[in-house]
Amino acid sequence: MKNVKTSRQEIKNTAGNAMILNPRNYLPILGLALALLVPLIVTNSYYLGLINLVILFGAAGIAWNIVGGYARQVSLGHSIFFGIGAYTTTLLQIKFNISPWIGMFFGGVFAVLIGILMGMSVFRMKGHYFAVFTIAYSYVMMLLFQKFRGLTGGAEGLSVPFNDGSLAMFQFSSKVPYYYIFLLALVLIILLVQRLGKSRIGYYWTAIGQDEQAAMAIGINIAMAKHLALGISAFLTAILGSFYAQYVYFIEPFSMFSTHMSVEIALVAIVGGLGTVMGPVVGAIVVKPIAELTNMFLGNVLPGANYALYGLILIVAIIVIPNGLIVPINRLYQKLINRLERSSDRN
Repeated sequence: MKNVKTSRQEIKNTAGNAMILNPRNYLPILGLALALLVPLIVTNSYYLGLINLVILFGAAGIAWNIVGGYARQVSLGHSIFFGIGAYTTTLLQIKFNISPWIGMFFGGVFAVLIGILMGMSVFRMKGHYFAVFTIAYSYVMMLLFQKFRGLTGGAEGLSVPFNDGSLAMFQFSSKVPYYYIFLLALVLIILLVQRLGKSRIGYYWTAIGQDEQAAMAIGINIAMAKHLALGISAFLTAILGSFYAQYVYFIEPFSMFSTHMSVEIALVAIVGGLGTVMGPVVGAIVVKPIAELTNMFLGNVLPGANYALYGLILIVAIIVIPNGLIVPINRLYQKLINRLERSSDRN
């Protein structure tokens, strides 16, 4: 009996060691460990700030990908939810001194309600008409927030009140705490979307994205699935909009609800890979630094150059890598895993 127990324990230990030594398990952990060291390596405030924006927009791209990638409902109005999250958190902080950690959830719920109302009309549209309608909604929201100046500050915008920096009020004098908070949000969103993608509703979204008529024929509730995709996407985008407001300390309707903001969120997913979890992160790593460098060097010389660059990147991405940058990166990653597994087997 004692030998049987010992054998079972040995089997468990062997299985546990095999899991730890499996590159599919330890490579993501190694990648996360390296990510945790970034602020120790990148000490320049500007470059760390750029990395923070890459992480933030990578997370926003994953949130957009739920409705735009999996369900293939290409929204160019996600700045609505981003702006609602930013404004709700900021207004609650200014008017009632409510912590942004609480205010962001009110912003998320408000964004879901707006998403439901928006979905009732836009989901009747197909293809390009759907995209155009979402753009129209973002312009309507921009005008409303400019109009009600007494509440929203109008075109002059709102400044986030600074309270000497504290975790409770989501304010820090250094960019390092923002980095770790944004990184944690990114990891949580990745895990959530991975779980959703492998769930029944995730398969529904994929079926709708591939062939809506066929999905309807096999009994999928199209309206429910689309509204759920938009609701989850809106909630997450609003939370990230709250993060953005706390990071930049100033918001105004033209930038928060602009088509430019919507395109920036969508572009990182399109360039990185539609319907993938890590694609938007890859897209953000490519798109965001290019956009920042363009604004830095050409912003005053060639106003609007960043818009032209976005269009160029989109055209090149669709022609050269229609499935996104994540596809060749996945191939290289798979080759690395196979090589490590063969090396492990030899040892």
